Amino acid sequence: MSDIRRSFIKIGLDLGIDFANAGALHGWVDLVDFLELRGALTRADGAELRAMGEKDARHCAAALSQGLQFRETVRAMLGAMAAKRPLKASWIVEVNQALSWGTGADRLVRHETGWRLGFTPAQNDPLRVLAPIARSIADLAAVGRAVEIRKCANPRCVLYFRDRSRGGRRRWCSMAVCGNRMKVASHALRHGRRRPS
Repeated sequence: MSDIRRSFIKIGLDLGIDFANAGALHGWVDLVDFLELRGALTRADGAELRAMGEKDARHCAAALSQGLQFRETVRAMLGAMAAKRPLKASWIVEVNQALSWGTGADRLVRHETGWRLGFTPAQNDPLRVLAPIARSIADLAAVGRAVEIRKCANPRCVLYFRDRSRGGRRRWCSMAVCGNRMKVASHALRHGRRRPS
C-alpha cells in the first residue's frame, strides 16, 4: 500500500464523509488503498484493481479524475447537509450516475473467521470503485435533514464528520487535534495570554 496508510484517519464515521476528508489522492493506487482501508474493497478486489491500474493506466487515471470531481460534489453535499440546506438536483444526478457504475450482485465471501457480504461488479470498469462512495453519500441523503453531519468547529479546519455522540454535541473532527487546539486558544484568550501559533 502507498503512504496513504500512514496519513489516513477515519474521523467521519462514514465512507462518503471520509472520502471527502481524505488528503491528497495522487494516483489510482491511493484511491484503491483508501477504499481498501475503509473496508469498501476486499484485499483481493484491491489487488485486482491495482493490477488493472498497471494494465490500463489511462482508464484508471480517467476514473481517478472522475473520482476527484465527484469528491467536490460530495463535499458540497456535506456542506449543505451540515447547514440543513436542500441538496441541488445536479448533485443527485451525479450521485445516481456514480451508483450506476456499481451494478452487480451481492455474494458471500470468506472473511477471517466467518463470512461477510461482498459485491461482484457486473462490469470491469475502473469507475466501479466510486459506487460504494456514492452508496454511502446516497444513504446520508436519503436520511434527509435528520442526519447529523457537521463541519469541524475549528474555522481553519475543512473536515466533516457524522455526529453520533450521545447528546449530539460533538464539535470537532478530532478532539486530539482541533478540539485541543481550540480549547488551548480559548484558554489563552480568557487568561490574557497570547494565542500560540
